[in-house]
Amino acid sequence: MVRVLAPVLAAVGLTATLSGCGGDSVDIVGNWSPDDGSSIKTITESGQCTGMYYNGSEPLDIGGGMTCSFSEDADNDGMHTMVVSQPPNQETLELKFLDDDTVEVYNGGTLLFTMARQ
Repeated sequence: MVRVLAPVLAAVGLTATLSGCGGDSVDIVGNWSPDDGSSIKTITESGQCTGMYYNGSEPLDIGGGMTCSFSEDADNDGMHTMVVSQPPNQETLELKFLDDDTVEVYNGGTLLFTMARQ
């Protein structure tokens, strides 16, 4: 089952069934510890998130709500997209699941950090 965000990107959900290790399903919802020394990243089922907006290679939080919209389908390289919005800022990140609890986060093809589920 895919939970869908509305109205921002109605076709994009935060929970997706992915081919992971052993065919297990993986989803992005949860608390994540990044290896770049920044704060814990939180992503909820409703699409609210914290700590996911980056200005270049540095996290940036200007205050106010932040939302994350996650693509359920990976591209040919196994990358999913996540649109992070904290108006007026918005960016698209690429996510690669190494396993159910480890995700590499890229911006424009450059690895920003790896995060592990808490």
